Amino acid sequence: MTSPHFAWLPPEINSALIFAGPGAAPLLAAAAAWDGLAEDLASSASSFFSVTNDLANGSWQGASAAAMMTVATQYVSWLSAAAAQAEAASSQAAAIAAAFETAVAATVQPAVVAANRSLVKALASTNWFGFNIPAIMDTEAAYEAMWAADVAAMFGYHADATAAVAQLAPWQQVLQKLGFSFANGRMSFGPLTMGNSNIGFGNNGSLNVGSGNSGNNNFGLGNLGNNNFGFGNSGSNDFGIGLTGSNQIGFGGFNSGSGNIGLFNSGTGNIGFFNSGSGNLGIGNSGVSNTGFLNSGSVNAGILNTGTANTGFFQGDGLSSAEAVNSSHYMTGGVSAANLSSGLLNSVTASTGGLPAAAGSSLLSNASFSAPADASAIASGLEAGHANSAVSAAGGPTPTPPALRTTTGAPPGFFAAGNGDPGVRSLPPSRESNIPSSGFFNKAERGPDAPDPGTREPLLTD
Repeated sequence: MTSPHFAWLPPEINSALIFAGPGAAPLLAAAAAWDGLAEDLASSASSFFSVTNDLANGSWQGASAAAMMTVATQYVSWLSAAAAQAEAASSQAAAIAAAFETAVAATVQPAVVAANRSLVKALASTNWFGFNIPAIMDTEAAYEAMWAADVAAMFGYHADATAAVAQLAPWQQVLQKLGFSFANGRMSFGPLTMGNSNIGFGNNGSLNVGSGNSGNNNFGLGNLGNNNFGFGNSGSNDFGIGLTGSNQIGFGGFNSGSGNIGLFNSGTGNIGFFNSGSGNLGIGNSGVSNTGFLNSGSVNAGILNTGTANTGFFQGDGLSSAEAVNSSHYMTGGVSAANLSSGLLNSVTASTGGLPAAAGSSLLSNASFSAPADASAIASGLEAGHANSAVSAAGGPTPTPPALRTTTGAPPGFFAAGNGDPGVRSLPPSRESNIPSSGFFNKAERGPDAPDPGTREPLLTD
């Protein structure tokens, strides 16, 4: 809207509006009230300054008196400024009341406007043969003059009222200079408070509730930081007593780090007691993401595990062991000690039975993952000569003999014979050839028909 709405309103409405209200009486009463307030404020400022000045220059001396006088002087200045502004408000209210009365005096009475409209109707209803046309024209001209008079009166009133209001200074400029209860800030309540919107004693910051808080949004006593709730917390987002760090819940002096819940935890995100590291849940864990009791390492679950990703009890350094007292991984037999273990006392990699010997020597074998070439190799394992290997890898070289009995040749079996004795009951037909060798005190280098110097059959004579 580029102009006030009264510019195109007819006199019936403008006259009715300006005469319908209570008039200038409320404005005059407000002006008188503001004037009385201005006088009271000026008197208070004068009295307060006189008392404090006499006190500071008389019995009260020293630094405290000087500090009091500084604050009192500021308060007197505020009282004097408020008194001056109240007096200005009184003057402007009176000016607006005068502008209103001027507008009322310039506005056509509503009764005169109504009489004009009634006369036009009467003349129009009796206008036979056009005899009343001149009278009707005069009446309409008077009505147009009424319209112009009301609009002019309203324009004048609007201009005077706008000018009077523009001379009023905003009260916020005066209130910003005043602190409550010697607080240095805005809307702070309590002595020795610095900052904004604090409630309590000795707070420094904003939106603190309590005493001795330093920071923002603290609730309690002696908190240092932001968003703390409790007593003596140092950090941010702490909930409790005496906490050090951020995002802590509990009692301080017991936990150290961030995000710990419980007692005597150190690190980040631990829950429980005596944990150290990150993300541990339980008691006495050290490392990362352990669950249980006394685990060390990473992602262990159970009791007294060490290493990574162990589940159970007393696990070692291996990965993903699933039973107790294993020292390796993913085994399926017993007494193994390497990787891939799932039984008890496992010690070798990828073994599947008891006393396995994969990837190393054992009592009966010396080849890694060894397997005989065929069934005959298995049969000849009990009794072997230079050309026989007890348990050797298929197609592999002849290994160093690790069996119970060692010779300079290839590894012999339990019932090994000489070069010409390939196995149990496998000698060519000869005398005493069907007697097996015991493996002890055997003679070597014996041909098929050579005399046997060992045990012989007794010769019976007639």
